[in-house]
Amino acid sequence: MTAQGHPRARFRRAIEGRWVFHAELAAREAGNLTLAEALELVVLYAEAEPAKFERAALRWHARYVSEAAPSLMQAQIALSALSELRADSAAPKRLLLELAAREGAALS
Repeated sequence: MTAQGHPRARFRRAIEGRWVFHAELAAREAGNLTLAEALELVVLYAEAEPAKFERAALRWHARYVSEAAPSLMQAQIALSALSELRADSAAPKRLLLELAAREGAALS
């Protein structure tokens, strides 16, 4: 842990500040991000680093399917919402965060 705090706290600040480099660094230091935290990084890429977005979105979806074991319909909805993240709308992000949170609770 550094003088700036725990990697997860630094990750949260970097996400809120829209600082891609710092978010990536803190994510690496934190280790395994939760599904919701990983989604926050994907959303940041959609907004600030489009070159990294598609690959990260597909990796997040694969992880969602693997960890959460959603129904085919839920997996399709998640994939559709991911493809809409670059649109200037909060709805896809809210939907994906809800899916990630719901599935995270089911995994506990």
